[in-house]
Amino acid sequence: MPSVLRSPVLLLGAAALLAGCHKPYGTDGPQGHVRLKVEATWQGQPVITGAIHQNVNNYRTQVDLLRLYLAELRLTGPGGAAALADITFFDALDGGTDTVLAVEAGTYSGLHLGLGVPAALNASDPVLYPVGHPLSVSNGTYWTWATGYRFVLFDGRYDTDPNGTGTPANMFSFETGMDPCYRVDDLVLPAPLTVQGGDTTDLVLRLEVDRFFHNALDTIDLATDNQTHGDNLPLAMRFTDNVLGSITVQ
Repeated sequence: MPSVLRSPVLLLGAAALLAGCHKPYGTDGPQGHVRLKVEATWQGQPVITGAIHQNVNNYRTQVDLLRLYLAELRLTGPGGAAALADITFFDALDGGTDTVLAVEAGTYSGLHLGLGVPAALNASDPVLYPVGHPLSVSNGTYWTWATGYRFVLFDGRYDTDPNGTGTPANMFSFETGMDPCYRVDDLVLPAPLTVQGGDTTDLVLRLEVDRFFHNALDTIDLATDNQTHGDNLPLAMRFTDNVLGSITVQ
């Protein structure tokens, strides 16, 4: 299940920041809701736990876990920006999960997001958060040894033989964290998104998992690069860039 946090203190700070650069959407007008869904796909098809796909290296690739934090979520448009949530947590496999977020009514053309946990929240004490909170220890995402959170958890198995059968024998695990792995992006919506007061509008983010392994300049070869748990920062940053580049808005 996804979880979400909207912090009044952080939102006030964000509003002050926004006021200095553009006219914000009204804060006293009607509110609507956005149902934000995050789903994993492989070449456009839903990623099902345990299903086997061929990756860019023609390796048989099985995905068993894909969970992630999205932060600093804001809808953007001619009126500036309107906050959705400070931090959210999603399980993206098997059709994905969704959460309903309150937002100012208006018409929007973009979405600002962060992949991971921003530094201030990453340094916070997880024991302060109740069960159901995105940063609760109950989610199993906190690295005690690193005093910070895992941002993206992506685990599975692979086989370099494209003609192999059965469950792939080799394991991969990309679990990013650390402040240098936090990334932000501004996505353009495929069409204007109008949120009416009192209504709920759907917004879907897709993670194209086949693109987790490559971009135009770099390919992650699972035969040699298949593990990062905070101890292989260069690989974690390569992987993070690929994940961020894989996100599309439907």
